[in-house]
Amino acid sequence: MSEFGDLTNLDIEKLIRISEEQSARVKEMQERAAELEGHAESADRRIKVTCTTAGGVSDIQIDPRAMRMPAADFAEALKNLIKEATDDLHRQLSELMAETYGEAANPMALVQNQEAVQERIQQAAVAYDRTLDDAMSELERIAKQLGL
Repeated sequence: MSEFGDLTNLDIEKLIRISEEQSARVKEMQERAAELEGHAESADRRIKVTCTTAGGVSDIQIDPRAMRMPAADFAEALKNLIKEATDDLHRQLSELMAETYGEAANPMALVQNQEAVQERIQQAAVAYDRTLDDAMSELERIAKQLGL
C-alpha cells in the first residue's frame, strides 16, 4: 500500500453512484430554491415585501393608508422591509443548503461567517507552508545522499 492509500481496491461504481446521488440532491435543492420567497411586513400590515432568488424584490404591496406617512419614514420602512424579506430568504436558503450539504459544509454558513472563512484560509496556508517545508527538507536530504 502506498502513502496515498490502496487505490487498487477503489470502488468506482460506488463513487459514481454517490456522485449521481449528490447531483440529484443538488438539482432538487436548486429547484426548491427557485420556489422560495422571503417575506416581511410592517407592524401595521400596511406594507408587505416579497423577495425571490430569481428576481430580488418581486412584490411590494402598499395599503393606501401607508402613503400618509412622512416620506422619510415611508422610505425607511420600505428599506427595512426589503432587508427583512431578503434576510428571510437567506435564512430559508441556508436551511435548504444545510439539508442538502450538511451543516458543516453549508455554503451559506461560510458566506455568513467571513471570520470563519478567513480562519480556514489561514489554517490552509499554514498547512501548505508546513507541507512545502517538509517536502523541501526531504529533497535536500535526498540530494545530500546522492552527493548533489
